[in-house]
This record gives sequence, C-alpha cells and structure tokens, in this order.
Amino acid sequence: MRQKPSTVQGNKSLGNALASKKKVSKNQVVFFDYRDERKLKRFINDQGKIIPRRITGLSAKEQSLLTHSIKWARFLAIIPYVADEYK
Repeated sequence: MRQKPSTVQGNKSLGNALASKKKVSKNQVVFFDYRDERKLKRFINDQGKIIPRRITGLSAKEQSLLTHSIKWARFLAIIPYVADEYK
C-alpha cells in the first residue's frame, strides 16, 4: 500500500517564534469597555496603532470588539489617536 507523502512546511521554528511574541494569553480579557483606558492601552503600540490579532492572540470576534472599543474611545477623546512624540 502506498503511504501519503509527508509534507514539510518550511521553517518549523517560525510557529514557535510567533507564539512567543503573543502579548495576551487567551482567557485574560473577555469584555472591552471603551471607558477603561488602562486595558485598551495594552493593545495599542507606542505610535498609537492597534496591535494586530496575530500578536495579541485574540479571536476574530474579540479583536473586532477591541477595535470598535478603541475607535470609540478615540472618538470620545479618552485615548489619543497618535502618541505625543509623533505629532
């Protein structure tokens, strides 16, 4: 009987490297309140950009809720759009 050929996907250590960069573990944050400035700032880098999902480790739905909360907090001037050193 013929066996299925094994497929090697390039650099296997790449998956481990990305896993080590994640800043938030899975079950830490479930609800994002737009008024909680400290919690939202954990997901914004020093330039004021929203940290992507592959680094935060959030699901697509959680990242969408986070993005909506950050944008609403920016609109209400709770957090800045851009950091002071980049103005």
